Amino acid sequence: MPRIEGVTKDTAPADLRGIFEEQEKQYGAALNTLRIYALRPTIYKGAQALANGIRESGLIAPELRHLVCVKAASINGCPY
Repeated sequence: MPRIEGVTKDTAPADLRGIFEEQEKQYGAALNTLRIYALRPTIYKGAQALANGIRESGLIAPELRHLVCVKAASINGCPY
């Protein structure tokens, strides 16, 4: 049982519902981070802007970024 109850696609703000649908197509379900960030859409949009800026800067190779994500998930005890 999560400590913070996230948003579902049905209760998400209208401007985020498309993102829920994209994640459901890609991953089979909306990711928990989206469900939590959707509680505060401005924070979600800011976090996405930061992630996109890092990705688009080209300073971190995609392979290295993937390894960082796997390592972070491992440290946190989460499957990746």
